[in-house]
Amino acid sequence: MKFINQIKFLLKFIYYTSKNLSPCKIYQILEFKKLKIKNKTIEFGTNNYKESFFSLSNTNNQNLYFSNIKNKNQLNYIKINLEKKNYIKKKFDNIIIFNVLEHIYDDNNAIDELSKILNTGGKIYISTPFLYRYHEAPKDYKRYTVTYFEKLLNKKNFKIIKKEYLGDGPLMTSYSMLFDYIKKIPFLAYPLLITSFILDNIISFFHKTDIKKLYPICIFIVAKKIN
Repeated sequence: MKFINQIKFLLKFIYYTSKNLSPCKIYQILEFKKLKIKNKTIEFGTNNYKESFFSLSNTNNQNLYFSNIKNKNQLNYIKINLEKKNYIKKKFDNIIIFNVLEHIYDDNNAIDELSKILNTGGKIYISTPFLYRYHEAPKDYKRYTVTYFEKLLNKKNFKIIKKEYLGDGPLMTSYSMLFDYIKKIPFLAYPLLITSFILDNIISFFHKTDIKKLYPICIFIVAKKIN
């Protein structure tokens, strides 16, 4: 059964690679698709409903709000600057914030601002790259570990209910690092992807520590606001 699931995962990975998505984004998509998210949700860092992670788990776009400046002319746009203090009265049941926090210098303030708009018992879904290239948008400040988020979120009255290291091992991480160049040569990309995936799974049999924890391309956290 595990072998069959690995084959299915690889086929899905190949499918999303054909859409020119980065390995980091693909891991995030495949992890997020396991979830069922309902009720009022705000998503940071996405441009529209079709590109949102929320759309992977819910077909009702009336429950989704954006806080991306590109959506400022839409009715469901809410201006929230996570670098500053905000005075937003609207509350949400879910916050999705993928590939954003690494671009914010004061993450303590960011989590405080996110907490203010989240209902008690609501959930925050966080994913950030780890072993991933430097990328400015407009700045790229840091790389997070699961342990860092455990400390930070606990201090902010959140309880982590799910934590995942997304990746498969050193070969897939290397493939991810080179993806910007590999993707320009399609006939090279797919053999390298398949070979890297297979070799990482072989290596995992001989490694005492879960190699995903040693070579995560990105990390994924789900936390619940407890008060």
